[in-house]
Amino acid sequence: MNAPTPSRLVPARDSAARPPAPGVPRRKGFTLIELMVVIVILGMLIVLVGPNVMKALSDSSRGTANAQMSNFAGAIKLYYLDKRSLPQTLDELTQSDANGNAYIEKIPNDPWGQPYDYKIVDARKQKYELVSSGEDKQMGTDDDVYFPARDSK
Repeated sequence: MNAPTPSRLVPARDSAARPPAPGVPRRKGFTLIELMVVIVILGMLIVLVGPNVMKALSDSSRGTANAQMSNFAGAIKLYYLDKRSLPQTLDELTQSDANGNAYIEKIPNDPWGQPYDYKIVDARKQKYELVSSGEDKQMGTDDDVYFPARDSK
């Protein structure tokens, strides 16, 4: 028997092995299975990463409130050194001193858009308290931010 020569071999009928005929568009795209796998992977990422992102956003807002209240504390100390008394309101810190300088340029709202609460606890001991109402915007709840920080018991 004669072995077939390479020129006489019949090409396989697999369409992936052959280039498309000229002028015929080649089908491109994803299969349903591929799309479902990608959607499942994205869903798992959202479930795993989402809570961490939300916690980081909440922590950063609390950190911003703490930093702002710390800046207020510095301005209150300067005010006390000049006037020998605590300011009655935070707005007094924005008023110019004898040299024409304000202790703080303006009083910002907390990260949640609410004004800070300032009260003098003991004027003789220079004790005061700054409070941010927190994310729920209601004073007296668990998410309030205090300066100086209160002990958690």
